[in-house]
Amino acid sequence: MQHDEQVRLIRRALALIAAGDSERGEATLSPVARYLDPARFEREREHVICRHPVAVCPSAQLARPGDTLAVDLAGLPVLLVRGEGGELRGFVNACRHRGARLLDAGEHSKRVLICPYHSWSYRLDGTLAGRPHAADFAHAPPGQCALARVAVGESLGLVWVVPRVLAPDESAVLDLRAHLGRFAQDLRHWGYDLWVPFHQRSFTNAANWKIPFEGNLETYHFQYAHRDSIAPLFHDNLLIADHDGDHQRLLLPKRSMAGLRDQDPAQWDIGRHSNIIYFFFPATFILHEGDHANLFSVWPEAVDRSTVRAITLIPELPATEKARAHWRKNVDSFWGALDEDFALGVSCQSTLASGANTHWHFGRTECSAARFHAAVERLSGLTIG
Repeated sequence: MQHDEQVRLIRRALALIAAGDSERGEATLSPVARYLDPARFEREREHVICRHPVAVCPSAQLARPGDTLAVDLAGLPVLLVRGEGGELRGFVNACRHRGARLLDAGEHSKRVLICPYHSWSYRLDGTLAGRPHAADFAHAPPGQCALARVAVGESLGLVWVVPRVLAPDESAVLDLRAHLGRFAQDLRHWGYDLWVPFHQRSFTNAANWKIPFEGNLETYHFQYAHRDSIAPLFHDNLLIADHDGDHQRLLLPKRSMAGLRDQDPAQWDIGRHSNIIYFFFPATFILHEGDHANLFSVWPEAVDRSTVRAITLIPELPATEKARAHWRKNVDSFWGALDEDFALGVSCQSTLASGANTHWHFGRTECSAARFHAAVERLSGLTIG
């Protein structure tokens, strides 16, 4: 983030701190059908998740030619492959013969992709390299048997994927500079394109895919849900929100920010006195914590179940045990709070079918969650009723 933008945000924060206030929007209702209706869920997955880039893994995880990652994303088996010339490509992890998965889930190093069923083989660019008894397949020319493609791209030190089979006339390379917009410029300024992964985590979450973002797009819950973890660091229910299209940036000032009043603005450093949430619609959350970042993406699996993929990025890998301990402490602190959020989200999901509520209430400081839902419903052609 450029320094002049940091100064503008800090001035907004200091004014709110002095007034004991927060930025606010409109209060709204959230019908429980958003979290229970299977038909609505399928439309969200088709028109939102499967139409927009979502972060999957660090670029460093696929650093060398032949590095591959097999992963299921929103129900689609995806194979990410680093080519011989350094190109990143995305394929559907399905042989063009009888559909068997070419690789089991996880990381691999391959110079050729070979189906375990009948040994059809593919080059790293997805083209068919060979098959036993090839003369038996005159009806399936090699040029028509390349692996199905999915669109991929790299930005901010991350691999981004749209989990949908590409049509023949669609580009397989994502224009992430256009998609991520102006908030990505903040992160590039901090060097995210060169940051490396320190910690990764993946787990199943027993809640609708939208619920984790609701909890992380507001600070109303901090003083209660996080009373024994991060709450003492932050002001109660203080949030500063900006948006760029459907992307959002939320500034969470720490109590230490008030001390900047006595400093020259030329010396202000926003990273030391706040957390900054970057939410890249529809499903990538990045928490900038000054000298590192924690992020997660949420992949819908069923109306009441999702998969969370999380990464901690740091400027460089630690060279000493002291440095490793420092970063482990940061990871533990982050997940100490996030596990509280995820557990409460699962708790909320568990009562939805009880009939106790026909809708949830979003207060005026929960307006960023309401903005998220409005974007989901606009793009999926749904209404709030």
